[in-house]
Amino acid sequence: MVPPAVSRPSPEDVRTACQLWYAALGVGLVQLIASLIAQFGQRHELAQEMFDQVKDKQAGVTLAQVQGWMLIVFVLVALFWLVLTGAAVAVVYQLGRGKNWARALLTGFGVFLVLGAAGTLFGFGAKEGAAALVAGGAGIVQAVLAGGAVFLCYRSESEAFFRPPPQ
Repeated sequence: MVPPAVSRPSPEDVRTACQLWYAALGVGLVQLIASLIAQFGQRHELAQEMFDQVKDKQAGVTLAQVQGWMLIVFVLVALFWLVLTGAAVAVVYQLGRGKNWARALLTGFGVFLVLGAAGTLFGFGAKEGAAALVAGGAGIVQAVLAGGAVFLCYRSESEAFFRPPPQ
C-alpha cells in the first residue's frame, strides 16, 4: 500500500510569486482590452490594407466584406487571449503546488513579457492614442510583475520547494 502524499506548505516567496502572476494576468487582460480598442479605432485603415492585398487575387471581394472579416478577427483574437489567460491561471495554480514544469514555463513567459516591455519602453511599434498608451503601460506593469514573480521562484527556499521530496 502506498502512503498518501503529504502536501508541503509553500514558502512565502512562492505564494507571493503566485499573487504576482495572478496580478500580471489581470493586467494582461487590461492590456488586451486596451489593444483591441486601439486596433478597433484603426479598423478602417486595417481593412483597407487587407482589401488592397486580396483584391487582385479574389476579384469578388468587396471592402464591406473585408471590414466584416476584421470584426470577426477581433472577436477571435479576444477569445484566443481569454483562453490563453485561463490556461495561464491553471499553470500558476500548479506553480503554487510546487510543480517545477510550471516554474519553467512561467519563467519562459516572464522572459517573453520582459523583452516585450523593453520594446515598448524604447518605442518600437509605438501607436498613438489613449488606448495604445494604456496598453503600453499595462505591458510594462505586467512585465515588472512577472519579472518579480520569476525572481521569487528562484530564491533558495523556493528552489528547495520545487525539488522533488525525498523518498
